[in-house]
Amino acid sequence: MKKKIAVLIATYGEVEDPTFKNLYPNSQRILRYITSRIANLPKPIQLLIAVLRSRKRKNYWGKLGYRSRLNEVTRKQADAIQAALNRLSNQGSAELEYDVREAYYFVPPYYEDVKRAVAHYDAVIVVPMIPVESEFSCGIACYITLNEFRDIAFEKVRVLKHLWNDEKLLQLYVDHLFKKLEPKLAELKGQKAGLVLSVHGTLVKDSNGEMPTINTGYKETMLFFERLKSAIERDERNVFQSIKIGAMNHQFGGEWMPETLAKALEEFKAEGIEQVVKFPYGFFADNSEADLEGIEEVKAAGYDKMIYVECINESPEFAAWLAERVRQAAERLIWAKETSMAIRQAAIA
Repeated sequence: MKKKIAVLIATYGEVEDPTFKNLYPNSQRILRYITSRIANLPKPIQLLIAVLRSRKRKNYWGKLGYRSRLNEVTRKQADAIQAALNRLSNQGSAELEYDVREAYYFVPPYYEDVKRAVAHYDAVIVVPMIPVESEFSCGIACYITLNEFRDIAFEKVRVLKHLWNDEKLLQLYVDHLFKKLEPKLAELKGQKAGLVLSVHGTLVKDSNGEMPTINTGYKETMLFFERLKSAIERDERNVFQSIKIGAMNHQFGGEWMPETLAKALEEFKAEGIEQVVKFPYGFFADNSEADLEGIEEVKAAGYDKMIYVECINESPEFAAWLAERVRQAAERLIWAKETSMAIRQAAIA
């Protein structure tokens, strides 16, 4: 009999219809699962921030006519990973049947609700759709799992980690970048072109000026950038005179990473860079920070003809890579469960 494996494609999620009614609970959950981990804010202040953030985003998105693609892309990613897992389902040492579902931290369907719906499965593999693990990405899945599913948290659940440190992902990123740029490579060769690899910023010091006690993912973010930068520079298709990291930071909770998008753009100008290409390496799917806020900041810096390379999104090669990582994790988990059960039965006998 096949083992039933739930695969949760876990990500932040963004409001698709940006009304205040939809944005307010979204803001509340962000404060609950992220802001509260780095700043001890009184309840009235949290409510005020949620209101102000929701109004600001509603007005900003409305003014630009923007609609987030994140959830749409995530649904396509889930479908692509399901198809790839179906092709793998009869391979390996265990016969496994996979059920891939989206699970969002900040919008429905909420991660904890999806997790409850699959609690009876033989195993649950959580796939964080942000490459660098931290308390603000896969840490949210771990936090919810440990707090709400203590009895089965370690017995049945595995969260994929260290995706950023996989050579196959690096090559997928490099090939994706140059495939998207292929129609413009000849043009870029004739200019001084700069590539900014953008990422969601993270803390380097807490509000007391001390090293954060939680894993913020700063070290991994920088290592991932350096490895990707080197891989791009080594590629024969490389046309960039300068490659920089560009972090987009929040304002509260402490000191955020200094390698900002604004700093990268200033350095590009000093270097005489004429054309900027922006690739959000810190995300697996387009979202408002990647394809709106970051683009607006680059244009405001004077690079109004910038080239945006979308996230890897529902790339078939990316889905196949993730499916293989899921299969490996699922087989290891099932093997560990069966071995543990056999040992317990032998001890009883």
